[in-house]
Amino acid sequence: MRNDTALRVTFIILLSFLAAACSSEPREYDFGVSLAGGPKGWPVWVEDITFDDTWSSPGGTLGGGFDHDPPGGAIAILGPKPAPSTVRARWFSYRTQTFHEVTFSLPDDLDEKLRRWYRDYPNENYRHHLVVGFSGKGEALAWWSAFCTICGYDRSRDFHTPLIENVQAEVVEGDPSGYRLQTQELIDEGSMPSPW
Repeated sequence: MRNDTALRVTFIILLSFLAAACSSEPREYDFGVSLAGGPKGWPVWVEDITFDDTWSSPGGTLGGGFDHDPPGGAIAILGPKPAPSTVRARWFSYRTQTFHEVTFSLPDDLDEKLRRWYRDYPNENYRHHLVVGFSGKGEALAWWSAFCTICGYDRSRDFHTPLIENVQAEVVEGDPSGYRLQTQELIDEGSMPSPW
């Protein structure tokens, strides 16, 4: 009888450890990354954007969307990922001819919020996006949005909320001469005034 009780206690403890181990695995979410730049007249080139120092999103030239409510821009679909906790980015401001870098943390309870948002805005009817924005003035932000795919032109059922705003980046070293041709093209097309 004593061995039977000890075996049951051991089994219950083992199940508790297994349950804890399974629940500590990060849940993955199917979302895209939307990159915003600007605001208008302040285009940027995002050289690098990395989440949790493990996965990244494509960058490129971004000329708008930073100052919209909600912000938005080019979207990259990357497949299911865990809720990120940090964002690290480097970008070039065409207007100021400077490079910026920033690392910021997303809210600690983001995974908990995502579970709720995916329940309230299910993938069958919504496309979820982590929106990250980088301005030519050296600011960064992050939002979450869910875009209704069955609502046609009715945007009243969309969901969006800021995660972090007004993060000031550092100006860092870099050679702007590699962007001279692109800068001239942006001036010629009227996207920004000349920085020279």
